[in-house]
Amino acid sequence: MPERTEVTITMTVTPAQAVAIEDLLAQMNYLAGVGSSRWVAFFADGDGNFRPKATINGRKPEFTTLVPPGTFWKNREYRVDFDPIAWAMRNTPTPEAPDA
Repeated sequence: MPERTEVTITMTVTPAQAVAIEDLLAQMNYLAGVGSSRWVAFFADGDGNFRPKATINGRKPEFTTLVPPGTFWKNREYRVDFDPIAWAMRNTPTPEAPDA
């Protein structure tokens, strides 16, 4: 099994948005438990009242630089697939220690 890392995500959202996000995460856990691959989605109503304030491990989230910009945009939907990220991480050379 690949190595695992723990992350802490904090979000300030409305109560309804919190329920929707929890449901999304529950579906991810379910799919992992039954060994099934599916797209799961969350509609971010940015022109409505979806204005989250989020942090990951205490810092503002950033877009990955491991894959080319635009990789996850498909048909006006932002679909994050971790496989291209995992392959990029696997193929990224580990920096060597500086000479003493």
